[in-house]
Amino acid sequence: MEGKISEIFLNNMFECDGYTCHCEKDIENVAPGMPPKTTLKLYCELDKPLHFSYAPKVGLNLTGVAGGAIEKNILGKLLAIPDGDIDKHIEFFETYGFLLPIQSDEYESIDADVLIEIVNRIKSTLYLMNAIAGQKDYKRILIHTSYLLYTPQISLNLSEVEYTTCKHEFTELIESYNLFVDLNRNQEVFNSGKYSVPDTMTGCNNPIGIEFFNAVRSGADTDLAGSKSMWFKHLFAMYTGLPNASENLRTIIDFFYHYQTEVGIFNEIQFKKITYYSTPTRDNFTDEMKNALLKIARIVISEEINHNIAGIHPKYGPDELAPTWQVSNLLQALYFSIFYMKPGVEIYKECKNPNCKRDKFFLVKATRTNKEYCCTKCSGAAATQRFRNRQLDK
Repeated sequence: MEGKISEIFLNNMFECDGYTCHCEKDIENVAPGMPPKTTLKLYCELDKPLHFSYAPKVGLNLTGVAGGAIEKNILGKLLAIPDGDIDKHIEFFETYGFLLPIQSDEYESIDADVLIEIVNRIKSTLYLMNAIAGQKDYKRILIHTSYLLYTPQISLNLSEVEYTTCKHEFTELIESYNLFVDLNRNQEVFNSGKYSVPDTMTGCNNPIGIEFFNAVRSGADTDLAGSKSMWFKHLFAMYTGLPNASENLRTIIDFFYHYQTEVGIFNEIQFKKITYYSTPTRDNFTDEMKNALLKIARIVISEEINHNIAGIHPKYGPDELAPTWQVSNLLQALYFSIFYMKPGVEIYKECKNPNCKRDKFFLVKATRTNKEYCCTKCSGAAATQRFRNRQLDK
C-alpha cells in the first residue's frame, strides 16, 4: 500500500467500505488438447478493512478514517490491469478487495474467465464513454457497443450474493430469436416478389427479395458472406419480423442489419476486436449509420450503469444530519464512479509513457487533447527516452 498522498479532506459524493482479500489460484488440466481451467479461491480479511470515497475531478479513492486520500484513482488502476492477465487481476483484488462480498471463514471459488469477463465489461463501458466524447472514435464505439450487446449474460454465484451482468433485450434475442414471419399468403410478395420492412434508418419501407428471405431462413447460400451464421439469421428474423418493437430495440436491430448487409457480417466479437466473414467495406459506413450508432452507444451505457447501480440507495445520516449514498460493494462503487463522470467533459486517457508506474489511466477533461502524460515525471521520462533514441539513430 502506498503512503498517504494527501491530508486534504475530500468533498466526498459517496463512500464504500470493504476488506482486502487473500487469493489462491488452482489450475486444472481438464482434457488433452484443451486449455487448463483456472479457478480462484478467495476469502476476505476482516482484520484489514478498506474505505473508499469518490471526489469530483479526482475519482474513486482509497481513503483514511479522517477522509485523507491514501491512494487515488482506483478506477484508473483497474483499467491499467493488462487484459486477460489473471495474476494482475489477483494483485488488484488482494490490494483493494474483491468486487463483491465474500466469506471470511471459507474459500469462495470463482472461475477466472468469468471474473475477467466482468472486469472487461467495466472497462468496455468506460471505453465506450471515452469514445463518444469529443472527437468521436467510431471504430471503438462500434467494437465496445457490439461487445456489450452481443456477449451473453454471465453469472457469478457467491455465498452471500448472486451477480449477473447486464442483459440487454437485444442480447437475448440475438442468441435465440428464430421466428420468421409467414409470407405464404402475403399479397405484396405474391405481386412483386418482395416484402417491405418498416426501417428507422431509411425512414421508409425497405423491400426484401423473397429469394434472399427464404435463403437466410433455410440456411442456404447467398451472395452475402456470413449470411448462414446463426447471429445473422437471428438478426434477419428480428429485422423482418419485429416491426412493432420498442423504438430503442428497433434502432439497434435496424443499425446492425444495415451495417452487416452493407459493410460486413460479424464472425466473432471479442473484447477490443471484431472479425468479419469477409473484408468489410468500410466506405459504406454512412453518416446515418454513425448517428444511429451514437444513439445505441448511449442506450447501452445507460443500461449497463443502471443495472450495476440498481442496489444503491440514498440515506440520511443521523450523526451529521446529511444525505449520503449507501454503496454496498466495490463493484457498485466502480460503476457509480462512471455514473458521476460528466459525459463529453471527462474521460480516462492512457499515459503515453510506456513505462508508466503511476497512473497508467488518468482522469482528464475531454478538451485537454494535448494532455498525454499522467504527470510531469512521465512526461520528462518520455522526453529523455526520445532524446536517447535520436542519439542512437545518429
